Amino acid sequence: MKSILKIISVVCLCMGGCHATVFSPSPADKLRQQAQELEAKNEALESQVEELRAQLAIKSESATKTPSAELEEATPHVCKISIGNLSRALPKKVSDGHVARPEQLVIFVNAQDGRGGAIQLTGDLTLQASLQSAGKVIPLAAAHWGPLQLRDVYRNGLGNPHYSLETPIQVPADCADATALVVVTYVDGWSGRTLKTERAIPWPIDAFTSEKSAKVEPDL
Repeated sequence: MKSILKIISVVCLCMGGCHATVFSPSPADKLRQQAQELEAKNEALESQVEELRAQLAIKSESATKTPSAELEEATPHVCKISIGNLSRALPKKVSDGHVARPEQLVIFVNAQDGRGGAIQLTGDLTLQASLQSAGKVIPLAAAHWGPLQLRDVYRNGLGNPHYSLETPIQVPADCADATALVVVTYVDGWSGRTLKTERAIPWPIDAFTSEKSAKVEPDL
């Protein structure tokens, strides 16, 4: 037993004299990281090239060939849009005495085809938000996203695929008792069909709840 205690004491003394060693990245590590970054960029460029080839193939085929009835039936179309229940207004963010981000709306939009599956939007989307209080309607925000802009705000990570729309707002004074209403209108770029949805979002802005919920993926 005494020998075990002596061994433990020696180990403790040795540990006490040890210091944490910080290893700086070697030239090989830096080269490896650069190679990985270049590989990722190369894969992204290859994907873009393949997508352009697919678009050219579709255009050449459509000019000479009529799609079959089965192909047309199997092609999904946007049939419904909805606003996620985590959509809300965020308070302004102040850093070092400066406004790093003004008050803004974060609206999660979901799109579905005729079978209830997620589908991407290829058209124009407009967002209008207002405060309604005592019979008065106070404009809060108005924004527009074109087809390419919509593609940039598409999110397909954990949770349901969705569009994350952000737009700044100016909060008027004395509006704590108002109801905040968001209206989203989508015009399909292929069919010209218009879809519309609306939802009341939490109001007034709650800093704690808003910041916490904005980090969570929206759920249908």
